[in-house]
Amino acid sequence: MEQNRNMPLSGIKVVELATVVAAPSASELLCAYGAEVIKIETPIVGDVLRRGGKQINVPIEDNKNPVFTLHNNGKRFAAINIQKPEGKKALFKLLDDADVFITNMRIEPIKRLGLDYKSLKERYPRLIYADFTGFGKKGPDARRRGYDTIAFWLRSGAVSDWQEGDSVPFYPAYGFGDITAGMNLFSGILMGLLARERTGMGTEITTSLLASSIWCNGNSLIRSQFDPDRRPDSVNPSNMLNNYYRCSDGRWIFMCSMDYLKDYKKISRLLGLEDICHDPRFETHEKAKASGAVAEAAARYREVFLSNTSTYWKKLLIKNDVACEIVGHMEDICHDEQAIKNNYITEVEFADNTKVMMPLPPMQFSNYETRSYERTGLVGSDTEGVLKDAGFSPEDIQKLKDIKII
Repeated sequence: MEQNRNMPLSGIKVVELATVVAAPSASELLCAYGAEVIKIETPIVGDVLRRGGKQINVPIEDNKNPVFTLHNNGKRFAAINIQKPEGKKALFKLLDDADVFITNMRIEPIKRLGLDYKSLKERYPRLIYADFTGFGKKGPDARRRGYDTIAFWLRSGAVSDWQEGDSVPFYPAYGFGDITAGMNLFSGILMGLLARERTGMGTEITTSLLASSIWCNGNSLIRSQFDPDRRPDSVNPSNMLNNYYRCSDGRWIFMCSMDYLKDYKKISRLLGLEDICHDPRFETHEKAKASGAVAEAAARYREVFLSNTSTYWKKLLIKNDVACEIVGHMEDICHDEQAIKNNYITEVEFADNTKVMMPLPPMQFSNYETRSYERTGLVGSDTEGVLKDAGFSPEDIQKLKDIKII
C-alpha cells in the first residue's frame, strides 16, 4: 500500500484549491513524492481539466482520463461548495493541520472568500501559502486571466523569437508552460517547508507563468539587448556547427557545438570538406561571421547531409564525439529505450484495457520511492473520508449533504 512506502514527503499535508494544469501539477509532484494532497473541487462539475483532454483528442471518460491523471494522480478528491459559509468552514477545518495551501484563484475572488494570504496568515502562522497567477500579483495585468499560451509563450516573445522569419507562429504543446511554471512553484514550496523547519514560520510563495517564461528565456532576453534582430536562420546561421540539416531520408538532424575552434575542423573533415580546415576565413568564429563564410559553409554542409540518411549521420557524428540528435516526434518517446530504462515513462492501464505510456516524475532518489499511478477518482469521491479524517461526525457530513454543500 502507498502509505507503507518510504517516500521523501510522507507526512506533509497539502490542500489544493486550483484548476487546470500549472498549480495542480505542483501539488501533483508533492503528491508523487509522498504528500497527502486533498483537492477541493466544485460539486458535480469539478476541475475543468477533467475535460481538458478533449482539446487534444485524448479520452476524458471516468477511469480513462490520462491528461487529468497526469496532474492529479494519488490525490484525494473532495467536492465542497466553498461559496457558502458551511463550505468555507469545512475548508478551514482542513487547513487546521495542513502544511501547504495551493491556489490559483484570481485576486478578487480569493479576497472575497477571505482565503488570501493576508486573511489566513494570523490563523495559520505555519502554513506555506502557494499562490499562482498568470502575470503576477502586481501591475496593470494582475487581474487578467492567464493561460499557458497567453502568459508563458506569447507575452515573453518565445513564440516569435524561437522560429525563423515571418512564418505563422507555432502552436506550443498543451500545458508545456504550465508544467514548467508548476515545477518552479513546487521548488518554492519545498524551500518554504525547509525554511519553516529552521524558523517555525510559514510564508507566502508567489510565482506566475510570465515569471517562469522570463526565467527560462533568460539567455535570449539578454541577447535581445545586444543583438535584437537575430532570429533563428538555418540558411544563414550564426554558427554552422549549431544548425539543422535535412538528410536524404527527409528527416532533420541538429548538431550542437560549444567550442568552435575545436570542432569546426573535426566536423568539416567528417563531412569531407577538408578545404574548410585550411581556409583562413574560418580561423575564428568572429572572422567567419564577418566574412560571410558561415553561410557559405552552411550551404556546403546542407549538400553533404542530403547525401545520406539521418541514421547514418547520427552514428558517424556520435562515434566522433559530436553532440547531435535526429529531430524526433513525441510518439517516438513511447518506444525510446533510453526513456524506458531510466524509468522516465511507464505503461499505465486505464479502463477498457486502454494502455497509455505515461511520464513519471523527473526526480529519482536512491533511498526513497515515488507514488505509483492509479485510476483517478471521480469528483467528490473522497469527500466523506476527507471530512471524517478532519473530525466531522457522520451527522455533520449528512447535514452538509442535505444542504448541498458537498
